[in-house]
Amino acid sequence: MKAILLHKFGRPEALQLGEIEKPVINDDQVLIKVIAAGINPVDAKIRSGLHRSSKNLQLPAILGKDVSGIIEQVGRNIQDFKTGDEIFGSVNGSYAEYVSAGAEAIVKKPANISFYEAAAIPVAGLTAYQAIHDHLQIKEGQKILIQSAAGGVGHLAVQFAKLAGAFVYGTASAKNAAFLAELGVDEVINYKEQKFEEIATGLDAVLDTMGGEILYRAINIVKPGGKIVCLPSSTKDDPIALKLAEERNIELIWPMMQPNKAQLQLFATLLGEENLKVKVEKVFSLNDIVSAHETIESGSVSGKIVVEIS
Repeated sequence: MKAILLHKFGRPEALQLGEIEKPVINDDQVLIKVIAAGINPVDAKIRSGLHRSSKNLQLPAILGKDVSGIIEQVGRNIQDFKTGDEIFGSVNGSYAEYVSAGAEAIVKKPANISFYEAAAIPVAGLTAYQAIHDHLQIKEGQKILIQSAAGGVGHLAVQFAKLAGAFVYGTASAKNAAFLAELGVDEVINYKEQKFEEIATGLDAVLDTMGGEILYRAINIVKPGGKIVCLPSSTKDDPIALKLAEERNIELIWPMMQPNKAQLQLFATLLGEENLKVKVEKVFSLNDIVSAHETIESGSVSGKIVVEIS
């Protein structure tokens, strides 16, 4: 089968199309014919060797954690899936024509969404949902600022916060203002022309995607006792941020996304009911994987990008 192989850590060009053997499943797995794979910033960090998981990665490796596709083979112990089921989920090694997975990692795809949309949701959706609900514990009437609100995680976090009944501020460039308004953002802040701390004040929570000075400024507009989720793992335990937060009694949280089938099933339900939308900015071909990684590293993606596998 065709697969994108990483033989050595480095720039996007380190990803090369190659041929390897199709996975052989055990009794507790399914074999998925991959239709599309989502691209996430963490993929680029792993590829470059900068992510903590890179240390334990055996090369050559197949990257990718988001998958959508069709079940082609079912292990004898699998009860909830059958051959031909359309699924999506979070599975390691999705940059390939086939991938094996346990039943706990996948859910059935709603008929009303495309394979591209399905492939875009798992990692970003789990990251956003866990930030809003598990860590920030957003409740009705609370005020939250979501940085990079039009991004892959951001545009989903906006929707989860609105479903929870929060008042949402979101930062974005002017070109994404209408998109965020459609998602329900109560006040869109053009970060190129406006200072968010002059507009969003007295906050209960912040979802930070930047770290550094942006995080420091955000700490000052959160109410004592409030929380900030910091997504860039590279900023973990920033001593300046920790000191500022301690002075204001703000809790800083650097989360690690956790697999969660129940949450994936919730996404499937919300997508099927059209109460959740996932924006696919662009679909790349398997031969354009280098361009896909260059795009994700540009930091200018609105929504998600996806690679069509077959």
